[in-house]
Amino acid sequence: MNSDFNSNTKSNQGALSQIIELISNIPFFVRLVIITNVILIIANIFFPHVSFYLSNIPALTIKQYQLWRLITTSFITTNLINMILGFIVWTKDAISLEKTLGTIRYIFIFILNSIFINLISCFLAFLFSSENFQILHYSYVHKVNNSGIWPIIICETTLLCLNNPDSKIKLLFVPSPVRAKYYPFIIIILLTLINNFRINFGIVSGFFYGIIYYFLLQNKFSISEGVTRKLEKSCLFRCLIGLNGFMILHQLNHAMNSGNVNISNSFESIDIPGRKNSNSDDYMEVNDQNNSHNVESLDGIKTNSDNKI
Repeated sequence: MNSDFNSNTKSNQGALSQIIELISNIPFFVRLVIITNVILIIANIFFPHVSFYLSNIPALTIKQYQLWRLITTSFITTNLINMILGFIVWTKDAISLEKTLGTIRYIFIFILNSIFINLISCFLAFLFSSENFQILHYSYVHKVNNSGIWPIIICETTLLCLNNPDSKIKLLFVPSPVRAKYYPFIIIILLTLINNFRINFGIVSGFFYGIIYYFLLQNKFSISEGVTRKLEKSCLFRCLIGLNGFMILHQLNHAMNSGNVNISNSFESIDIPGRKNSNSDDYMEVNDQNNSHNVESLDGIKTNSDNKI
């Protein structure tokens, strides 16, 4: 009995140590997003007003100038299933992206995406709640209907799928892959079903912003290496740089020069807000020796590193 007990104890300790090691290997900002979402969804059970004060409610965000909601809404999910599925889809690519760009640049991307997507969401909410669309009116302008990280996931997924529309992607847990050009629509329909047939304007806005960025905003937004270094030395980030998983440019440049950078997803070949591939010293560029290998993106989509969005 004692030997069985000891073996079970050791196995539990081994599993716990593996979980701790896994969490410690997640970069700073991705870990922060996950932890914040988990804490806030638990807090919202006991204090329901948490989601009310942090979610993007267009009537409050725009009419009462509560603009912090454009950012904080991405850190709280009001549906547990949405949160779990979102992290399953998002985490792997987000980890690689933060390790590629650095923590400050990824924070810039995340916040910029959140602001633009939620501004589009506010516009759609007011449009479809007007007198001309009474059949679609369900008071979204005044209600909490928040999907946290999903609008940003849909945006990034749309960019990947527009880059390779005929590639095949494995859809979550479904064994049969689907063509990339149908993938965002299927995800939106799936999330609508999960949310009791309620359309979430945040998720739809993520899709529209992905299209707008792909055709109109490529390379319009970026943060240079010089600005990033200044931010790393600023009071705002100086105290955070020493924390575990905070990726700074010095570490990234050293890893790239030593050949230790491991890129496993399609963000190597994609320009999104905050990232600009260029031969200039002011920007990060991640390439392999011959710049022609294939990399794997969200849930199995393949893209070539010569193609750029």
